[in-house]
Amino acid sequence: MNTEKSLPQYLESDVLIRFEDCDPFGHLNNGRYIDYFLNAREDQVRDNYGLDVYAHIKQSGNAWVVASNQIAYLREVKFMEWVKIRTSLMHYGSANLITEGLMLDKDTGAVLAVIWSRFTYISMKTGQRAEHSPELMAIYKAVATEGEGKPNKYFEIRVKELKESTPKI
Repeated sequence: MNTEKSLPQYLESDVLIRFEDCDPFGHLNNGRYIDYFLNAREDQVRDNYGLDVYAHIKQSGNAWVVASNQIAYLREVKFMEWVKIRTSLMHYGSANLITEGLMLDKDTGAVLAVIWSRFTYISMKTGQRAEHSPELMAIYKAVATEGEGKPNKYFEIRVKELKESTPKI
């Protein structure tokens, strides 16, 4: 894992919305948004921080599980549309992470959807909470956009900020 101070806080990747992930109207199915966000974050963390989630599980015996998601759909997303997914670690603690994901219109930057995901770090053997290693905590400290602890604002306030600041498409 890379623990240098020059790690980027915001990670981005372009994604093509697939037909099989859409409803009969050609819109991305609401349940599939989470898959796009999780898959993008997993790839981004591996490629930018050198943290392969599956290798980490094998090596440490610990894994992150999703404890909760909050998602807002701001604009429709259609099949065969290219979007940009930007993710970041907002907050961290000894056994928790809170990430933010934005799905953006690739051309205009308009926010299409936002998600906050809370992860709990657990032992695969016991299913109980585990503590992040000092090496993981160093990465979190280097990349967290808001720092250690819990969010100081509500998800709904963040959604309102994004609606007000996003360009119209």
